[in-house]
Amino acid sequence: MRFINLDASNKVTGIRNGPSIVEDEIQSDIGEIGQIMQSDGTFIMPEPVPPQPPQPTNQEINDNLMVIMNGLTDIYMATLGL
Repeated sequence: MRFINLDASNKVTGIRNGPSIVEDEIQSDIGEIGQIMQSDGTFIMPEPVPPQPPQPTNQEINDNLMVIMNGLTDIYMATLGL
């Protein structure tokens, strides 16, 4: 017989074949790891979560601000003819 484990969101977290059920398992001939069990007993694969772009570090932000400030200073000095 085939048994599966589900987490709190009904996601399949484990599959085991054996002669008898153990605690926290349900008997199921279907359902693969990562799939979500629906209320009607069918399983679907969840939509993938799109990756988030990496956030800049404080050092990268400060470096970019310095480049901008230096550029603005150069423009200001050029308008003064210096």
